[in-house]
Amino acid sequence: MKRKITAVSLALALTLGLAGCSSSGSKSESAEPAATEAVAGAEAEAEGAESQDAGSEAEGDVEKAKVIICGTNGPGDTQSMAHEKFAEELNKLGDWDATAMVSSEMGSTDDVLEQALSGAGVIAATDPARLASYVPEFGILMMPYLFDSYDQMDALLDTPLYAEWSEKLEGQGLQLLTNNCITGFRMFVTNKEVKKPADLNGLKIRTMGTPISVNSVNAMGAIGTSMNQSDAYNAIETGVVDGGEWQIPTIYSLRMFEVCDHISLTKHFLLTGSIVCGDGWYNSLTERQQKELKETAIKVYGETKQNVMEYEEKYLAEMQEMGVTVDEPDLDAFREATEYLYSDDATTGGVDFVALREELYSQMGIQ
Repeated sequence: MKRKITAVSLALALTLGLAGCSSSGSKSESAEPAATEAVAGAEAEAEGAESQDAGSEAEGDVEKAKVIICGTNGPGDTQSMAHEKFAEELNKLGDWDATAMVSSEMGSTDDVLEQALSGAGVIAATDPARLASYVPEFGILMMPYLFDSYDQMDALLDTPLYAEWSEKLEGQGLQLLTNNCITGFRMFVTNKEVKKPADLNGLKIRTMGTPISVNSVNAMGAIGTSMNQSDAYNAIETGVVDGGEWQIPTIYSLRMFEVCDHISLTKHFLLTGSIVCGDGWYNSLTERQQKELKETAIKVYGETKQNVMEYEEKYLAEMQEMGVTVDEPDLDAFREATEYLYSDDATTGGVDFVALREELYSQMGIQ
């Protein structure tokens, strides 16, 4: 306001000065419009400055958005590293109070999803198989042997199918920030050699609690057993289950090499972390915060592919040095054992995954 008064005062002084300098009618007529324009211009400038000040004050009054980025994997896992970097990058932007909590500190993935749906300021790292309970088509991203390499995932976010599924998910109360968090191919970790499906016969294998996960593990010969990841170590150690299936970085971060001495490189699932939050909390953010949240998520989690490839090699070598045997299985045998699941309604939720796979490959440029 002080700036406005000053500017107008100067304009009035200019007006009086111009009037005083006029000694004839012609000069007076030319001075009056000039003076009037000066006052109007000064008032406009002052109002603009006042508006800018008010905007700056309003912008400064925006409350920092508090959010907890939740993960179930332990320290040293590539996804856990990404969660920590996500929080760090958000906090650099100024409008955020973000914290990463890993190792199931906020509960299981399903626990965090419930919190998100209730409106809490939490971000869950879930997976396409869980998202399939909201939008069945998402489940195909978790199907066995859908992808053969990490590079094949690069084009996913740009496909019309991905955009369509994301929009459907919003109608279920969840906001998908990104699905480009590659956490790695999943492998079996047990206490016996596994090179073909028959080697898994009779083994209870801990897996995620979704129809796609359990049915796929069963199709490969084992007995799929659902339990929270945080309970798996003790369950293997006490013989409740005979092993599990995880990505190499997760096997390492959970220290499964202490209770299992074989890792079979079956690469049956390519697990991607689906980073989601609740619509209620998301809609409470400013437009700028929403934009920052999605852009930062896509950037940070998009870097996980390179990290996974580096840490897979590093951690596998370290576990071999500690006495773990790495088995090279017959991948074709495992692929053939699971192919029927693409047309199994109990696995696909009634969606024709055979046709959907062809459409997805076409949009992603996969031959």
